[in-house]
Amino acid sequence: MKLFTVFAICLLWCTNTLASIGNVSEIKGKGSIKRTDGAKFEIEQSLDVFSYDTVTTGQGRTAIDFVDDTRVEVTEHSKLIIDEFVYDPANNEGGFTLTAALGTVRYASGQIAKDHKENIKIQTPTATIGVRGTDFAMIVDELGGSTIILLPSCNTNGQCVVGEISVDSDVGQVILDQAFQATRVDVPESNPLPAVDLDLDESLIGNLLILSPPQEIEEAEEEQRVRTVADILKIDFLEFAELNMDYLAVEEDKWYTELDIDFLAGDFLADVLDQVNKILAAQFLDQLIDEQDRGRQLQFGINPETGVQLVDGGTYWLFRRDGSSSVVQIKLPKNNYSNIRLKQEGFLIEQVIGDRGSDNYIDIEQQ
Repeated sequence: MKLFTVFAICLLWCTNTLASIGNVSEIKGKGSIKRTDGAKFEIEQSLDVFSYDTVTTGQGRTAIDFVDDTRVEVTEHSKLIIDEFVYDPANNEGGFTLTAALGTVRYASGQIAKDHKENIKIQTPTATIGVRGTDFAMIVDELGGSTIILLPSCNTNGQCVVGEISVDSDVGQVILDQAFQATRVDVPESNPLPAVDLDLDESLIGNLLILSPPQEIEEAEEEQRVRTVADILKIDFLEFAELNMDYLAVEEDKWYTELDIDFLAGDFLADVLDQVNKILAAQFLDQLIDEQDRGRQLQFGINPETGVQLVDGGTYWLFRRDGSSSVVQIKLPKNNYSNIRLKQEGFLIEQVIGDRGSDNYIDIEQQ
């Protein structure tokens, strides 16, 4: 009897594990799905999807409809990992975990989010999104930086509602509750950007926002950087309680040492720390002014004469040029000086980016 019970439980578990959790409802171009056993399938219409599948797109996009009516759309050059999916309405059970690893992924809530929102866990490399029954898009760049945009949920009759999502990093949280509000998390150890209202049409959301983030996001990030430097400048390095204690005082019955000379007096230490305070403040101001000056000197967008597109990515510069049959795209850290010499299809371009730090000399020749 015990053997039969164990066999029955195993049979039930194995059946649930191997059960399809959804299928491909749309496919344009090419993509693939990789299973945990290493098997790889080209994405095609009605292809079954299972827990722990990894969905990767190239020059194509796809949509997956899950059995609880959750819908996930994956655009070009993106990667989605389905970590786990459980849906058992008969026993009132449900849970869904997935990771948007790269590119642009749109999520539309299904029945699990309505009945078991606490069991929904959507992740990017830098953020975790708490879903409360709504639609949103996740845009993840090559460094894992994530832009999250809340979208309206519309039915076939054109009626739209807006839900709410929470975006968490390791150190902070932001709530989005209005259509086309957005936030960004560059690294897990940074606070999410405060909610920003985007003047953005839903059809424009895609991988283009990786190369050229919305202006509102860039302005909010710059304001946050300026505010951070300003907060640092408010620090008074003289507010140190230990200076109020005279450790050099010597009792009458004790002998004196060389430490009892005048230059260790409290006024001298205060003067030294005051100078340190002024030097640090000047350094922070110089850095802020330097970054602002470099931002004014560099020509962002596409240069009509050279065809070079230059994008300010926050912590990096993005250099890109599209030739007739070739493309060059380079990410360059802001703390370096980079001298780029590009010869592309007979066209010679020299571009200097940055003005301090270590030197980078990059020579590229494309035929």
